[in-house]
Amino acid sequence: MIVILIAILCTFLFYYLACLSYGSSKQKIFFIASFIVSAFTLRLLLNPNLNNDYLLYYSFKIFHKPHGFFSYLLNEPYLYSVYSIFNIFIGSQETVFLAMYWFNCLITTSFFVWLAGRLDVQIWKKMLLFVLHFFLFGFVLLRNGPAYILFALFFYYSFRNKPFKWVILTPFIHVSSCLLLTTFFYKSKNYFKFLVLGILAVLLFFFLFKSFLIDVPAFDSILNKINSYSKNNIGYGFMHICFFTFVLSIILIGFLFQKDNMKHPILITTIFFYISTFFINPVVGHRFSPYLIFALLLYPFDTIISEKKIRIVNQLSVFLFPIFVYALFQTHRTEMFREILSNSLFN
Repeated sequence: MIVILIAILCTFLFYYLACLSYGSSKQKIFFIASFIVSAFTLRLLLNPNLNNDYLLYYSFKIFHKPHGFFSYLLNEPYLYSVYSIFNIFIGSQETVFLAMYWFNCLITTSFFVWLAGRLDVQIWKKMLLFVLHFFLFGFVLLRNGPAYILFALFFYYSFRNKPFKWVILTPFIHVSSCLLLTTFFYKSKNYFKFLVLGILAVLLFFFLFKSFLIDVPAFDSILNKINSYSKNNIGYGFMHICFFTFVLSIILIGFLFQKDNMKHPILITTIFFYISTFFINPVVGHRFSPYLIFALLLYPFDTIISEKKIRIVNQLSVFLFPIFVYALFQTHRTEMFREILSNSLFN
């Protein structure tokens, strides 16, 4: 347990120092390399079956052979494809899953290395994104994580008027991306009109053809998710409400101090979908929140405080470490950590 705590601390501190290193490129390379080593060490120390979603993935139907190509295409083929590729070379399902979690950790670590190198993103923003999402993307989510990351890249480059077309792959990774893929057309003159018409058309299509879609096996997974979320079958807690209040406060502050910038089509769209999904089910809204948080923190807002104060805020981001630890325990089964701790103390 002590080794795990040291690895957690090193992972956080090396990433913080990598973001903080502006002067020497050698220092930055050293801290980034150290972060990668500590992140992989942490992945090695933490058994994947500790994470909250492990058993759900382990028994997930996506790992069974699809009914056909249409079914394969509609039901998030990314995860099944990764599973199938590793399954060719590895025999047992447990070992395949271990390889998948390592692959996911590699993707997530690479993304945060990329983020650490962005000089036009404030350090406190990098650290906040890191503490909130590193464990979630790299250690828990096998499907959603890569979709979130592709959208983060799309938001970053779009806000700087640079193309990023890989985002069109996200619906094949996670079906929730279909909603936010509308932001791909944010430069269109009639973007908001098409957005409203598109939402209404999809809802109308669903209600008119739902009875027909029920009899099509390819739509089983999608329809089951819609039914679960719309009927509030997935429970939520007090922290979901608190997090919604926190995010809503950030949005209101944004409109108060950055009104013109907050009118960007991507920001308006992500805010709309986040609030809408929250009122469908707070858990659904929470799962949409990374899209909104990435959009808000990667947008190049005008500076409203002095450079000196920004430097102080950047340096103070080291105190986000407790949130980093909290994120680990929130995404993993804590009773197993207590068991490990008790064994290490009394044996």
